[in-house]
This record gives sequence, C-alpha cells and structure tokens, in this order.
Amino acid sequence: MTGPPTLLQNCSQTGILKPHLPIIPQVLQSNPQELICSVLELTARFSRDHDSQSYGEIARWSIMLRIANATVDLETIESLCLLSYSAFIDGDMHLGQFYLGLGFQLCRSAKLDRLSTPRNRNPVVEREKRVFWSLQSLEQFYGEQRGILRTATEAWRPYYLSHSADTEFPCDLTGAFTVSDIGIWTLSVHFGWVWGRVREYVTECSQNKLIEPWRLDSTYAKVLADLTEIENKAPLCHRYHIVKFNERRPDEVQEDRDYWMPWLKLQFTWHSILTMINHPFLYIVASQCHPNLAIPNTFWRKSSEMVLLHATWIVRTIDMIHEKDVRLLDPFFGHATAIAATVHLYFCCATDLRLRQKSKVDFAKCKRFLRGFASFSSACKRLSRLLDKMTRIALVSENTDEEWAPSRIHLSVSLMWAILQFDVSSSEVMPSPEETLLPTSSSTLNGTAEETERSPTLEISVTAAPPPVITDPSRGHDASLPPYKATSTSPDLPRSGDMRDTVVPSPESFTLNKPWLWADPSGYANIEDVDHFPPDLTAGNGPEGFSTWWNFGYF
Repeated sequence: MTGPPTLLQNCSQTGILKPHLPIIPQVLQSNPQELICSVLELTARFSRDHDSQSYGEIARWSIMLRIANATVDLETIESLCLLSYSAFIDGDMHLGQFYLGLGFQLCRSAKLDRLSTPRNRNPVVEREKRVFWSLQSLEQFYGEQRGILRTATEAWRPYYLSHSADTEFPCDLTGAFTVSDIGIWTLSVHFGWVWGRVREYVTECSQNKLIEPWRLDSTYAKVLADLTEIENKAPLCHRYHIVKFNERRPDEVQEDRDYWMPWLKLQFTWHSILTMINHPFLYIVASQCHPNLAIPNTFWRKSSEMVLLHATWIVRTIDMIHEKDVRLLDPFFGHATAIAATVHLYFCCATDLRLRQKSKVDFAKCKRFLRGFASFSSACKRLSRLLDKMTRIALVSENTDEEWAPSRIHLSVSLMWAILQFDVSSSEVMPSPEETLLPTSSSTLNGTAEETERSPTLEISVTAAPPPVITDPSRGHDASLPPYKATSTSPDLPRSGDMRDTVVPSPESFTLNKPWLWADPSGYANIEDVDHFPPDLTAGNGPEGFSTWWNFGYF
C-alpha cells in the first residue's frame, strides 16, 4: 500500500507551489517544511523578488495537513507564531488573528498553557515556554480587543505581577547581572501586557464606556498601578541611566542586537503606555459624549504634561536610533510613532512659539520615521497614509503658509480612532505626496473640505495669549487655568447626550518654563520642511539644559 501523497505533490497539483523552492542552507534542512516556509514568509519581504514567493501558502498547507493527520508538534505551533507575525506586519489582521487563535488552540491541546513546569533548563521546555509567551506577546500588541471569546487581560494579571510567576517564563539572562534578575526579553513581555491593558482602555473609550480616570476602580488607575508594580520589578541593570544607550557606539549596538532590540521595544512600550492613557483626544471625546463629565483641572494639568513629556521621549529615542544606525522592523515601533505624532499635531496649534516650533519638528520626525517602515510593512504604510489624511483635515480651515502657525485644528474622530487602535485592515486611504509635510495649496484645502464635512471632527481652538499657570501651595491644587473650546463640526459624533462646548486647558498652558522641552537644540537642526529655532527662544542651551532634559522622564 502506498502512503498518502506528500504535501509538495498536493501543492503542485493545485498550482500553489512555485516551480522550485529556494536552496535551503544545510543547517535548516533538518527542520520541518512548514517552519522553513514560515521563516521565509516572514523574511522574504526584504528580498528583491519577494512578490513572487508563496511561502505562506505552502506553510499553511503543511500545517493543515499535520492537523488533519494528527501529527502536530512544537514546530507547527512555532510556524503559526511566525505566520501570525508576518500577517500583522502586512496589515492582514484577520489572517493574523486566525493564525494566532489556531496557535493558542494547539497550545491548549498540547497542554503548554499549564504554566506549572519547573525551571529545569530543559531545552525543549524552554522552547515551549518561549513560543507560548511569544504568542501571548502577539496577542497583547495586535490581538482583537472586542468579542466575548477574547481572553480578558485581567486573567493574566497574576502571571505578570507575582514574583513566583517569573519562573513560568523562559530562561532569559540577556543583559542580566545575576540569575535571579529578569532578562530584557521577559521584561519587555511584562510591559507588553500593560500595553494590552491600555489597548483595552482605548477600546472602552471608543465605545463610550469611560470610567472617570481619577477613580480608583478605573482602568486608568489600574494601568498606572500595574505599570508601577512591573517597573518596580525591573532590575537596575536595564535602566536607561545604567545601560547608557545614548553613549553607545553604533558598532557596539549592532554586535549586541539580541539585547538592544527588546530594550528599545521596552522603551517604546513604556513611553507609549503613558502617552496613550493621557492622550487629550480620549478625554475631549469623552467630555463631548458625557455631558455630566467634569474633568478636574489637576487631571488636565498632570495628563497634559505627561503626554507631551513621553511623546517627546519617543522622538528623542528615534533620534538616538538614527544616530546608532539601528534598523527596526517591528510595526509596533511605527504604531508608537504614529501615536506620538498625533500628540505633536495637537500641540502644533499652541500660541507659545517655542512649543509650536518644537511640535512641528517632532511631528516631522515622526512622519519621516514612520515612512521608513512602508517599504516592508503594508500595515505601517496604511498607518502613514492615515496620518497624512488626518494632517490634511486638521488644517482644512487654515490658510497655511511657510510659518504654519494655526490658531485651530480639526481632529478627525474616525481617523484618530483608527490610528490609536491600529485599525489598518480596511484602510483605503489615497497616498499623499511624500514630500508634503503639511497642506499648503488652496486646491488641497478645498479638496479636503469635503472630507471634513463627511467625517466627524473636533475643532480645537486656543486662546491668543493665555496667562501663565500659577499654583499657590496654600490653595492646594486649585489653579486658574486658561480655557479653550473643543467643539464638534459634525452631528454624527457618537454621544450619550447633547453636544456642548467643553472647557479644558490650552495645549501650551502646562509647558511654559519646562527646561526639558527646550534642551538639546542640536536635535532641531537640519530638519526638512520646518524653520530653525530663533536663537533667543532656545532656552536651556548648553550642557546644563541638556543634562536637565535627559534626567527627566526616562525609564
């Protein structure tokens, strides 16, 4: 009796397989075909002829045949993990979720989710742990946030906050000083879990389910508590002031990429968490949708300072990445950059010239960095187009010129939610000219006016000359804050009551006299599409100002 036809024969008969597979190095030939093809599917995007490959289809056929024949092994789950990541990079969120869900189901069948195996340094056990937590990490960064079948992030809380649960993670001594220290890969997974909670929080905000963030039972408060708890577990050996990434030579970073890549992701994750939960858009929309929601001045002041600080740190980290000549491939870096860009766009309408110029420069850096992912990531390419379109709509009412000093901007509600939630599956956005940072022609503005009428927008207006914020300690936190209006230009904005003007602090009222904003003037030089800072406005020049900035707000 002859055996069943091989996978290659089946694929050849259906026309899926190309005339020949590439030459596979000897070191890989001992691995199953689905694992080899999954690796090629993930990496072929960097080759010149990647469009002619169909490695993903071959891997999928092989995986399904193994499932049908009940011959699933660890390599099958690893293949699904790689295919899921590849699909997310391509922006095919549905296919990525399919691979991810199937991988989790096979983990359950193989009992890999029973996290009680002692750390015995068994290579097979460590490999099982690594693939399981890799799938969990993908779920945190790209998984579906809606639906009753979704596993709530709260269910994972004991594994990330309990010290005894650290033994359930794979052995990771990368960059650790002692065996008891948490390795950088494991630590980045810990912070990734908090990022998953933040994504859940943004989903709640988009569905008008926001609980006042200053309440103890709010997701906002829980995120800050969990973030602080995990930060408290982080060994000192991974801290910014200890590793001194800004002082490392480019060749030093390249030689130790296994450490610096997860370290950079940890930094982006940490800053993105604090940027996202303090994003002014979330609370402006919430105040529009909940007429009885009164946001205290102290919360606005703190959250506005935090969001600008950490969005600025994302840009400064991008500067260091360029300086070290590091190439990043994870689309999460692009997503984090797009989120920071929306913050800098918001502060571009500040009347304070220093803050406006700084925001213009940082916004330009974010857009340029995000475009660098477009060559290999369709997801980031769509995200970049969403940001371009939102920029055009933001300035539709402004007759912009070379100075670009808008007194108001329009924030597209739908585009902002799409960027914050990484909704790139069905983003059919026409590309804008690569060299155009901001709309400057009347034809562009006229064409965008129709988009503004069709899409709900928030109009953000600032006062012409806001008074400085003065806090009197004798009066506690009660301070007189200058107002600005956030009004809706469309009746289609989701709301639970009548729309109303919302009085909240102006973007620049929290940032005057902040030395960390104006330090390191060299970061503003040689930037295209923006003007140089006037000499008398670069407060904090010199080594003292530079040191002040770098010693504030880092992890």
